[in-house]
Amino acid sequence: MNALTVVTLAAVAACSVAQLPWYPGLYGAHPGLHPWYRSGMPLMPQPTMKAMAPMPMAYNMAPIAAMAPIYSQYDAQNEFGQYSFGYNAGLSARNEMRDAFGNVRGSYNYLDTDGKVQTQHYVADALGYRVSGTNLPEAPAPAAPQYTPEVAAARAAHQAAYNEAAAATSAAPTTP
Repeated sequence: MNALTVVTLAAVAACSVAQLPWYPGLYGAHPGLHPWYRSGMPLMPQPTMKAMAPMPMAYNMAPIAAMAPIYSQYDAQNEFGQYSFGYNAGLSARNEMRDAFGNVRGSYNYLDTDGKVQTQHYVADALGYRVSGTNLPEAPAPAAPQYTPEVAAARAAHQAAYNEAAAATSAAPTTP
């Protein structure tokens, strides 16, 4: 058995023995479910005391070990240049694969400083390197161009000249 299984079984055993009504506890001083403690009365009440507050019950519990994150990884490749690898390390993970044509696809994620999971996906192939992710900035929507007064005047003059030329062309007689 591995160490995590042994620690888990020991913690479960230590926590469950305190629940038996006849068992005095792990260290022998546990009050268990003694009738005087269930009623809230101490073992030796003082004759001058009229009312007693209920006594808190103590439980013998083993400290619970923190769960260690599960780490896993894999790696595979062949003679055609294909490969795949990846890992999962609790707070971050990554996987990547390459096919026989040289195209690479993958993704990774991690926990950022704000406690949010950030995920990125990427592709590298004949079209170049492309990435998409949850933390990439978004471009603002394109706005209509604003022309300076000089450019607006030049555009108006050009449009007037074009309209004059179009009118002259349509008024000219056509020759066969």
